[in-house]
Amino acid sequence: MVTDAAGVDEVTAAARQAGTCTLDTEFLWEKTYAPQLCLVQVGVGDEIWLIDPLAGAPLEPLGELIADPAVEKLMHAPSADLIAFGLHFGTLPANVFDTQIAAGFIGLTASASLDRLLEAVLKVRLDHNETFSDWSRRPLKETQMLYGADDVRYLAPLVAALRASLAERGRSEWAAAEITRRFCSADSAGGDPERAWRKVQRRGRLSPQAQAVLVDVAAWRETSARRRDQPAGWVMKDPTVVEVARAMPRSANDLQQIRGMGKSLGERDTVELLAAVANGLTRTPPPAERSVPQRIAKQVEAVATLAVPMARIRCIDADLAPELVANRADLDRFLEAVVAGEDLSTLPLGQGWRKELLGDDLIRLVAGKVSLSLNQSAPFLRIEDR
Repeated sequence: MVTDAAGVDEVTAAARQAGTCTLDTEFLWEKTYAPQLCLVQVGVGDEIWLIDPLAGAPLEPLGELIADPAVEKLMHAPSADLIAFGLHFGTLPANVFDTQIAAGFIGLTASASLDRLLEAVLKVRLDHNETFSDWSRRPLKETQMLYGADDVRYLAPLVAALRASLAERGRSEWAAAEITRRFCSADSAGGDPERAWRKVQRRGRLSPQAQAVLVDVAAWRETSARRRDQPAGWVMKDPTVVEVARAMPRSANDLQQIRGMGKSLGERDTVELLAAVANGLTRTPPPAERSVPQRIAKQVEAVATLAVPMARIRCIDADLAPELVANRADLDRFLEAVVAGEDLSTLPLGQGWRKELLGDDLIRLVAGKVSLSLNQSAPFLRIEDR
């Protein structure tokens, strides 16, 4: 157990000397803007530290460790962990290896729990019964400490096994690129107010000017939520955000007339929100949401009936988790671009390993150069040149 700065320094020094560590966190995220970090588990070699910030251990040095490209962090499904460090300490992650994504490149699902993955790859079964613990309560129970330690205890041998399978399949670079794309960018740190409008639901019918106002209103909500340490939806729900952008209120009275506003806004909120609306009215509208011509939409709908099973066949043949390659929205967007003759290089299926695996086949499918035919054995469909 680590409860002070000296202990944290010992942990980070050991990780830097080894050049690698395993890392996980336990947190609560129901009532706060950022995940509330309650415990951080770090493993180096055979030693495991349980770092307790609620007992006084500072976490800033661990944020610096996560951002250090000279130290590889072996983690499982690290998205929320990295968001927590990003929001609390401004950490931009570097040199992360995610066992969950890596598993998807060797024929396992890319959404497996750690328990399931350890059993499938290492034949290790964990006796976990603290999944829904309240990690903010002290003292921690012995079973909680064992649970926390187990979350990092087997990560190093799991990574070694996954890397061997990736190398055997020639997928090491694919996995590394995907992990970097997902977890080692500014987006992985979360909480960018200027991008918050993209997460607002049901914004599609707003006029261009209202879309511009939405950018500032959503940014205000994000900033306000962070200041209050509350979920953004507690500050203002999405339908109300959209209605504020549509109505473009100029006064406190105008705000009060908006459905869903209620009387929850204080004087400071009212002033800031009206200022956000006013600033939005001077902003150049963001690029319009895509509107697909009906002719193209119908062609895409027709070809998608073949593209969906084609994607499944390619993933089965390649022993890849389909969710890593493309979802239905990715397929439709790529097919729209192919049919319309647009630049494909900026789309996921138009670059890198996804293009090699599936994108080129989809281009040929639209051009009528490939067809699907029946197989007598699984996967029962095969792709053939015409």
